[in-house]
Amino acid sequence: MFIRNCSIFRAVAVVIAIATVFTATVSHAEPVVINSGNVIGSPLPGEMPHHMLQTQHDFAKLVALETNGEVDLKILEGKRQDIPVFGMPGMASEGEKIQATAVPSFFLPRVPELNILEIPYLFRDSDHAAKYPSSEIAALFSAMIEERYQVKVIGHFLVAHHVGITSTDKPIVMPADFSGRHVNDDFESFAPMWTNIKPAARYSIGFADAAAGALHKNEDLDTSIGMLQNLVVQKQYTKFKYATIAPSFYTFFYTFMINRNVWNELSESQQAGINRAAKAAQVAAVDNEQATAIYHGALNRSLGVAIHMQTADERAAWRDEFSDKVRDGILEKSGETEKLSSYIEAIKSL
Repeated sequence: MFIRNCSIFRAVAVVIAIATVFTATVSHAEPVVINSGNVIGSPLPGEMPHHMLQTQHDFAKLVALETNGEVDLKILEGKRQDIPVFGMPGMASEGEKIQATAVPSFFLPRVPELNILEIPYLFRDSDHAAKYPSSEIAALFSAMIEERYQVKVIGHFLVAHHVGITSTDKPIVMPADFSGRHVNDDFESFAPMWTNIKPAARYSIGFADAAAGALHKNEDLDTSIGMLQNLVVQKQYTKFKYATIAPSFYTFFYTFMINRNVWNELSESQQAGINRAAKAAQVAAVDNEQATAIYHGALNRSLGVAIHMQTADERAAWRDEFSDKVRDGILEKSGETEKLSSYIEAIKSL
């Protein structure tokens, strides 16, 4: 099952809370407008919104509710913003075009400690991932981001947990199935993963290039690793006829941050309201990720893709083959083995 037993109740609670925005007592003063840069594109007509875009919109509605309408968080989309996505953390820090943004850990190179989130199966399952945003280790990473980017971190929203390994001619079931294949894995930190199981070639084709057709233009490429919810927008179903869904293969969060000066100018009650909204949105993000994973699993099937759901035994084999190799590579490259090891253990113990 994708969804935990309590997810439906959490989702309903968030929906009820958001619905009450329209009956809340709204301040007559002009609201504080915070423009938030968004790295997720707008959905096409009739397309289900990306779950991270949905989470950000949920968050904006909760901010309006919890601040009594005194703060208007505007999630910018598409042509409403002309901002290079990788520059959004720095631009939020400057506070001119945008005053906030939500970005994944690999958009924050000044905090290389976050690379440990790329370790396969670092998180056991979605319940484990749900504990991270309110944890002490997440607070420690927040402090690092605040110091190195001069922003205020508000929360961490789950974006990636269900990973899809697509292939052209057969399902990828066991680690040995990667041997001799042409694999797109996108993350530099994955290089040590292939010490024993050696692909014929590795590629690093990111989301935007894949969505523009780069996976299809490479005739040799026969295997790709990416977030399940990205496969349809990349039209992988026209080339890759098999997909193995591997929950927890990697787990990522978007960090939501606000310009420090804008944050400091808010009243204490406004700040408290935003913090309450962030806590609720962190819960909603887990449910949004899982709900769209269900949807995209079914959507891929309807488009002719044969879906294989990774079993517990298969997951154990993948973890044994890949996890420690990626971990050791990150630790060796960092030069701070003891410190990063303590961070890894802190996450595992949640």
